[in-house]
Amino acid sequence: MTSTLGNRFAASNALGYDARIVNLVPGYVELHEISAAVLAARLPERARVLVVGAGTGTETLALAQANPGWELVGVDPSPDMLAVARRRAATAGLSGVRFHEGYVDDLPSGEPFDAAVSLLVMHFVAGHDAKRDYLAAIAGRLRPGASLLLCDLMEHDEDDLDVIAEYAAARGVAPEGLAAMRERLQTDFHPLAEPELQTLGAAAGFAAPRPFFRGVSFVANELRRS
Repeated sequence: MTSTLGNRFAASNALGYDARIVNLVPGYVELHEISAAVLAARLPERARVLVVGAGTGTETLALAQANPGWELVGVDPSPDMLAVARRRAATAGLSGVRFHEGYVDDLPSGEPFDAAVSLLVMHFVAGHDAKRDYLAAIAGRLRPGASLLLCDLMEHDEDDLDVIAEYAAARGVAPEGLAAMRERLQTDFHPLAEPELQTLGAAAGFAAPRPFFRGVSFVANELRRS
């Protein structure tokens, strides 16, 4: 992941991120609910979970509150996003949650994680080699057989963009916001075709992806560490 990701979610974007994202990603709430269910089905009462691209901490804190025996480690390159996450964790009094500023490779060495989550992050990583390295960095932190839950905008067409725009409009996004969103989806995101994800995952050390959720072109897959 490049350093531009940290700039993308600077202070001007961090505070309003949670209010915006739920209107822009079809099934955003359901994605997180189903991801939590997949993790609960895979993990024991005590487990270590890595959250990549932790952002403002929404998914990290929700997982910690629902599973008090889990140790949650969130990593994100944006200090502004993590400032929000740390405040929220402190307010909730969650002792099993830690946040690290930086990237997966920056995490201190330690015992491997039992699972990892990367929701709506890798589609900002440009280039196949960089995506492979992103996945390999996560794989290197997981024990064999551990799951990575990965959701990104995948390869799409104009029809998909029309549906995503209608979804956002129905949730109250103004016309100027819809135009900006459509432009961002076409220029700022770097989607993969599903066969490409399988190839890159295998090169990084994962078994074939297993889809578990789709919101138009936002597709969630479970990848098992080989």
